[in-house]
Amino acid sequence: MIEEEINRAKSLYERHGQALTNQDGLGDLFMKYRNAITKTQEVMEQMSVVEGCTACACEGRGSCCFQGVEEWYDHVLLFMNLVLGRQIPESREVPGGCLFVGSRGCKLFARHSFCVNYLCPTLKDLIKAPHMGTLLSVSGDELFHGWELEKSIRKWFQTSQRSPRPTESPLETRGNY
Repeated sequence: MIEEEINRAKSLYERHGQALTNQDGLGDLFMKYRNAITKTQEVMEQMSVVEGCTACACEGRGSCCFQGVEEWYDHVLLFMNLVLGRQIPESREVPGGCLFVGSRGCKLFARHSFCVNYLCPTLKDLIKAPHMGTLLSVSGDELFHGWELEKSIRKWFQTSQRSPRPTESPLETRGNY
């Protein structure tokens, strides 16, 4: 349940958030990931992706930000949001929508790979071919840096024995589509 993952992320953040960012290399990984997310957001805003996704989610036109998407998020990705300064919503703003979607788009900073990478047919029609490569490139960088950071966090929890389930791999906990 997402409530358990949120509580777990908050607990880990309270106990280890600052210590983890001070570990060798992790601070740099957080910075690279933050920069990659910012670049993706800028490109998505320029190409009206954020506007299109938000309108679809809020108007209920069969949005990919449907209720239940939040269940794909685990404690590590939510923990990453907390470390990056983003609060985790605990109440649903958009009825029938993902717990994390609001009237101005996703409230999370670090998002699930599906949420970064998926483009519905409407968005594909909106984005012209020359711009599609730019969007795919920046979102790919975001996914890569997120994966690098997540892998390092999981390793840190595993080797430090600070996580209740230290043997999980990133692929086992990210959910299925």
